[in-house]
Amino acid sequence: MKKSERNDIIKWANGLSDKELENEYYDLVYRWPCSQTDKMYELGYDMADILERQEYEKFLCQKLNLLEELCGKRGIELWKGVTTS
Repeated sequence: MKKSERNDIIKWANGLSDKELENEYYDLVYRWPCSQTDKMYELGYDMADILERQEYEKFLCQKLNLLEELCGKRGIELWKGVTTS
């Protein structure tokens, strides 16, 4: 993730309430459950597409970690009282 992207996410997150930030974190977790690149490789996708997807997944992982960090700084206890069924 570029520094400018990180700063943009922090600026965006600062405009959210605690509940909104928590919901954004959970939305990202549930929207991005696993990597798709292994399956793309097995299905014979073009390597350029696979590499692009890997970069995107890396960005999502970094964004998720950043949102988790921001939640922690605000004292938001993630997964407290959340059922994952």
